[in-house]
Amino acid sequence: MIDILKDYQQNYLNRLNIAYKRYLFKEINFNQKLIAIVGARGAGKTTMLLQYLKEHPLPLSKKLYFSADAIEIESLFEVAYSFYKSGGEILIIDEIHKYKNFEIELKKIYDMLDLKVIISGSSALKIDNSKADLSRRLVTYNLKGLSFREFIELKTDANLPAFSLEEILNNHEEIAFDLRAKFKPYEFWQEYLKYGY
Repeated sequence: MIDILKDYQQNYLNRLNIAYKRYLFKEINFNQKLIAIVGARGAGKTTMLLQYLKEHPLPLSKKLYFSADAIEIESLFEVAYSFYKSGGEILIIDEIHKYKNFEIELKKIYDMLDLKVIISGSSALKIDNSKADLSRRLVTYNLKGLSFREFIELKTDANLPAFSLEEILNNHEEIAFDLRAKFKPYEFWQEYLKYGY
């Protein structure tokens, strides 16, 4: 089973050609043992997970990615245990909410194996409800939809700062003036409304 999952992983990694990283990539503490990334479908969770996997310095033999909605497995724990026994260190399970009773198996993986696990799911509700079983174990991050700032960064290769609400309220004229010197925001607005978020 691990060999099949490794083949799938290689296929995903070969198809990954996106260099742009969403805002959340810099905010996640990847040193945690059990991490969940939740967000709407299409927000970029899978891309972020694969970027992390590809860039992590461990050899591929010590990293494993699979999507719970792409393959049928009888036990998450058994997959994790087999991977761990063969020297695995980082396990990434995408779309975990598709796996029935995932929280029970994740708790077992967390408690019994020295393995970093990162999960993602489109169903924040299912993952949030699992926190009772995973309390004090799971650190959850919410990936929001693509902001207009990120959309412009993707379109122009610019590196634009994020502003707090307080900064916008107090300095909106200066901020607008500085940003308009770098690009024409209305040039991208209609396209963003159609494809962006």
